[in-house]
Amino acid sequence: MIKPASPIRSSQPLIILAGNFEDAAPVAARLRELGWSCVCSPDYPTFEQQARLLKPDLLLLDSGVSDAFVGDGKRRKGIEYIPAIHLVSAAADRAPAFAAGAVDCVVKPILLEELVARIQVRIELLRTQKQLDQCNMQFTTILESIGQGACLFDADQRLVLSNRRYAKVYGLAPEMIQPGMTLSDITELRYSVGACPAVASDEYLAWCDSINSSPSSQDWSMELKSGKVIRVHHERTSDGGWVSTHEDITEHRTAERQIAHLALHDPLTDLPNRAALKQKLDAMLEQHRTQGSPFAVLCLDLDRFKEVNDVFGHNVGDLVLCLAAKRLNAVAQGAFVARLGGDEFMVLVEADANSIAQLADLIISALSEDADIEGTRIRMGTSLGVAVYPADGDSAADLMGNADAALYRAKADGPGVARFFEPQMDKWLRERRALQRDLQAAISQQQLSVFYQPQANIGGDVTGFEALLRWNHPSQGNIPPSVFIPIAEESSLMIEIGAWVLREACREAASWPRKLSVAVNLSPVQFKHGDLTGLVKSVLIETGLEPERLELEITEGVLINDHERAISTLGHLKALGVRIAMDDFGTGYSSLSYLQSFPFDKIKIDQSFVRNIGLSQSSAIIRAVIGLGRGLDLPIIAEGVETTDQLAFLTRELCDQVQGYLVGRPRPISDYAKHVGRADEQPVSIPPDMLGLPVASGTYSPSGSTSFG
Repeated sequence: MIKPASPIRSSQPLIILAGNFEDAAPVAARLRELGWSCVCSPDYPTFEQQARLLKPDLLLLDSGVSDAFVGDGKRRKGIEYIPAIHLVSAAADRAPAFAAGAVDCVVKPILLEELVARIQVRIELLRTQKQLDQCNMQFTTILESIGQGACLFDADQRLVLSNRRYAKVYGLAPEMIQPGMTLSDITELRYSVGACPAVASDEYLAWCDSINSSPSSQDWSMELKSGKVIRVHHERTSDGGWVSTHEDITEHRTAERQIAHLALHDPLTDLPNRAALKQKLDAMLEQHRTQGSPFAVLCLDLDRFKEVNDVFGHNVGDLVLCLAAKRLNAVAQGAFVARLGGDEFMVLVEADANSIAQLADLIISALSEDADIEGTRIRMGTSLGVAVYPADGDSAADLMGNADAALYRAKADGPGVARFFEPQMDKWLRERRALQRDLQAAISQQQLSVFYQPQANIGGDVTGFEALLRWNHPSQGNIPPSVFIPIAEESSLMIEIGAWVLREACREAASWPRKLSVAVNLSPVQFKHGDLTGLVKSVLIETGLEPERLELEITEGVLINDHERAISTLGHLKALGVRIAMDDFGTGYSSLSYLQSFPFDKIKIDQSFVRNIGLSQSSAIIRAVIGLGRGLDLPIIAEGVETTDQLAFLTRELCDQVQGYLVGRPRPISDYAKHVGRADEQPVSIPPDMLGLPVASGTYSPSGSTSFG
C-alpha cells in the first residue's frame, strides 16, 4: 500500500523506495527500525511526483523504475542531483545506471543486510557532506565578513581561495579573480588598473618570491601608484604555499599623517606650533654652537587683538590670525615662523644684526596694514622683541624668555615698536610681573585707597572732587598710578579695580552734606569688557548718589579702538543722568571729531598745555580750546594748575574751572572735611610720598577755605 506523500520533512533522513520489488516491505521496515523515514512508490510516475515534492535524501530504485530513470534523461531532469542506488537485474545494467548518475548498484537478487549496509554508508556520507557543506558555508561567511582581503595560494603559486574583499582592495571586480589563477596572473591584473607599486612587475614578482621563500611570517605596508596604502600579513603554510591578508589602510595612514602634522602644527594657521619651534630651536642651537654663527629669535604679538575678539567675535579674530600668519610667512622669506598660541608668534632667522633689524621693520610694516575681513575694516599692528644668539642667551629657554622680555618692553613703548633685548629688560620685566602679582594681592589686602583732588570754579569755589586711585605697597611705599595703572589695564585687574573705585567714590560722595560732584576716570578696558552701563546703574542705586553729581571722565583711547561701540555705551550712560567729560583734550589727533560725535558735558584741558602756558604754542591751544567750549556751550576745566601765573592766564581767558596743586593736592577726603560740609572731622596724617611733588616757588596753597584767590 502506497502511503500518501507529505511535504513536511522531519529531521530523519528520507528515502524513497521506487518499484514493486518483492523485498520492498522488509527493506522499508528495516530502515524504519534504524530511524529513517521511508516512502514507497509502486511506479515511475508516482516516484517522479514524490521525488520532486519531497526532495528526499536518497533514492532506492528497483529495476523497472531504474530502467525508466536511465532511459529518459528529460524526465529525470531536476531530480538527478538526488543520490540514487539502483537495483539492477544483471551486471550488464550497472554501466548505464552509473552513467545516469547512480551512486551505487546492487545486482538482484538482493541480500537485505548488504543493501541496508550500503544505504547506511550512503546516509553517513550524506550526513558528512551536509556537515562539510555547513562548515564551508560558515567558513565562507567568516571569510567574507572579515575586514581584510584574504587569499590562500598553494606551493605552485596558484590561488586556492580568496574572498571578495581581496579583489576589491586592489580595485578589481571579484569575478576577475578565480581559484587556479597564478600569482603572476593576478599581478598582471593589478598592474593593468594601477593597483601596484611603483616598480616593474618583474621586479615586484621577484620580491614576492623572496618573501614566499622566507619561513617566518612577514608584515609590510605598500603604497600603490593609485595612492592607496595596503598593509599585508604573510604566513607560510605547511605544504609550501602561503596565506595572506591585505588591508586598505589609506585612511588610517592619512589619519596618522594628520595626527603627526597636528602634533607639530597649529590647527588654525597651519604654522608650526610651540613643540615644532622647540625642536627647530634646539637643532639651530646645536648647529650654531658648532659654527659659532649668530641667529635671532623674534617674538611678536598683535596689537589690539583682544579688542578684535571682543568686538567682532572669535570667528573674525581667527581670520585675522590666519591673515597675520600669511603675511608673516610672506615677509619672513624662508625663516621659521611659528604660532605659540593666541596672537603670539615667533620667528627664527639666521642673519646678522642689520638684516634682523630690517626683517623686524618689514614684519611691523606688513602687519600694520589694515585688514578687510568679511567687509569689515580691521586695524592691525604688532609689537616685536628680538633676542640674538649667543649674546642674549645660549639655551632655548633663555632666548625665548629674553625675546619675550624685549617684546614686553616694546609693547610698553609701542604700539608698532621693535626692541632688541638688553640685560636690564630682564630685571624690568621681572619687577613688572612682580608688581602685577602684588597688585592682585593689593585688592584683597586693602592696600588700595581713593584720594580726592578738589575742582573749583575760576572764582575759587570748590564745585567737586576727582577720585584718584593710590596704592601704598607694604614694602615699596607709594607706587605711582603711572606705573600700576598700565599693569592693571594689561590684565583683567582693571575691571575689578575700576568697579571698586567707582563704588567707593559714589558711596563717599553720597555721604557729603554738600551736594558736590565727584569725577571718576573710566579706563578703555572697562568699555571693552563687561556691562559698564549696568555697573554704573547698580552703583548709583546701591549708594543712593544722584546721577547728576557723578561725572565720568574718558580719554580718547576709549573712542579710538571701537568708536561705534564706545559712542553707544556713552549714550546709555548719559541716559542714566550722569555727566561725561572728555579728559586730556588736545593730546590726540582727532579730538575735534569726537566732540562732533557725542554731546560731552565738559572738556578738560590736559596739564601738559597748562604746564607750558608760557610758551606761545601752548597758550594758543588753551585759548582755542576755551573758545571752542564757549562756542559749543561746554564748560572747560584746566588741570595741573600749580602757580598763580597759570591761574591768572586762565582767568583772563575766561576758563570755567581749574584743578591742580594750587587748588589742592590729592588727599583723603577727611582732609577736605570743611569743603564737603563736615566741619567736625579732623585731617588724617598721611605719608609725604603720597602727596606728590612739592609746590613750586610762587604757588598758592589753599588754607582750607572753600575758595581761593
